[in-house]
Amino acid sequence: MIEQVIIKKMHHRAAGDTEVAAAHQVAKRVAGKRLHTLQALYTLRGGSGEQVALAASLPITSIRPRLTELQEMELIEDTGKRKKNAYGNNEIVWHITEKGKQYVY
Repeated sequence: MIEQVIIKKMHHRAAGDTEVAAAHQVAKRVAGKRLHTLQALYTLRGGSGEQVALAASLPITSIRPRLTELQEMELIEDTGKRKKNAYGNNEIVWHITEKGKQYVY
């Protein structure tokens, strides 16, 4: 399920006890941001990380890791298209998979 957070991916391999504890503490928020990211992408009918960040009203630094997690979960996919961001760099244009659509609205 999308609400499930993989704690091991939220800290380094040789993480100390404080880093692991911090990962557990923020896990709930990350799950919420992951769902919020997916819903914003759904509303946009696809888009770049920058577009999703604007639609979700979250900083791009919160969105990019969520996009990677959603891709690993096969809930979104790279369309093969690229869009220039505000800095002139190319960004992946993402699209929700059929599997991902079951988690929105």
